[in-house]
Amino acid sequence: MNIDVGYFPKSYYDSKPDITGSFPFALDGVTKYVFDFSGIYLPECDDDFIPSWMTNVKAFPIYSCVEVDSYLQDEFEQICNASGIRFRCMEQRKGSSLFVSEIENEKQLKAIFPLYITQGTSNELVVWSSKKNVFSLENREWTGVHKGMIKKTVVVKMEEDTSVFWIGHDGDSIATISNQLEFSSYENISQTLPEFVIPTLIEYAETDEI
Repeated sequence: MNIDVGYFPKSYYDSKPDITGSFPFALDGVTKYVFDFSGIYLPECDDDFIPSWMTNVKAFPIYSCVEVDSYLQDEFEQICNASGIRFRCMEQRKGSSLFVSEIENEKQLKAIFPLYITQGTSNELVVWSSKKNVFSLENREWTGVHKGMIKKTVVVKMEEDTSVFWIGHDGDSIATISNQLEFSSYENISQTLPEFVIPTLIEYAETDEI
């Protein structure tokens, strides 16, 4: 399985949320390393890719913040209950609900991640953190196409030894925001990947636009 790995220049993202850019949530705190896996389409990736990677980087317990469409909510709750995944509803929205879940191990992640892929490829929010629940809801100002708009928004609090992972638009990337040294270089990242994954380093050009 081939993937591209590229670090984002600081001009690629903002602490303010951006619905069409990186990222559709607000960031609080220091952010040291931001990169993504691209050249992939998650529905076609090896089922073990993300669960195995999370095990390799010792991410568990994982805390996920996911927007679940109403028609999938029963399935989501059934999977969580059958797998022993604890969850709570952060907010009910028109046509969807926002859930935070605690995933303790790779087996639980394998059970729920196909649904996460379904939501991520539909451009619903799918973001998760390692070891700590870093998610809250606050009124925040947006940038990008909704520049100046203020509304209730998922906020990610970046702390020391925190990593956050997000399914990118259309499910064709996984972005990582981290303060952990194991993600500080391409070589370090490569060492964390499952054996069946073949990475290639790419470079993103600087831009003046957010």
